[in-house]
Amino acid sequence: MIAFKDLSEILKITVRWENKLKDFYDVAEYALKNEKSKKTVQMLREQLVDKLEILKGVNLNSFGKTEWVRYAPSYKDEDLIQAGKIHRDAEPALIFEHLLDCEGKLKSIYSNIANNLISRDQKELFESLVLFKEEQIEEIRHLSEETRTGT
Repeated sequence: MIAFKDLSEILKITVRWENKLKDFYDVAEYALKNEKSKKTVQMLREQLVDKLEILKGVNLNSFGKTEWVRYAPSYKDEDLIQAGKIHRDAEPALIFEHLLDCEGKLKSIYSNIANNLISRDQKELFESLVLFKEEQIEEIRHLSEETRTGT
């Protein structure tokens, strides 16, 4: 477990993780050969890019006094999003599995941070990230099922 210094540090790390995940979506989009899968991954990537723009534009002053955040999971970037796992010939199931893994880890981190925040505004910011991750996970699961069953 690690303790973040303040909200700005948490957001900086969050943006870095989300950028790495965006890069992972880029690779997945390139690797997928099924057009429906490719289009869905493009849509998921675009949603992520939109959320990233919002995160980058967050005015920290509007979230009140910064506070010390304790007991957040300790992850290195490479633990969250493992490079080199996806290649051009990767099967969609493998790609979706890795996307679910990454999104699930980020959701868990954001949930943990939200649970350790006291400021309501700051808590709501990370709760919104948890909801976003839940939506992304549900979309990936749905697409994975469709791809698996051929529907």
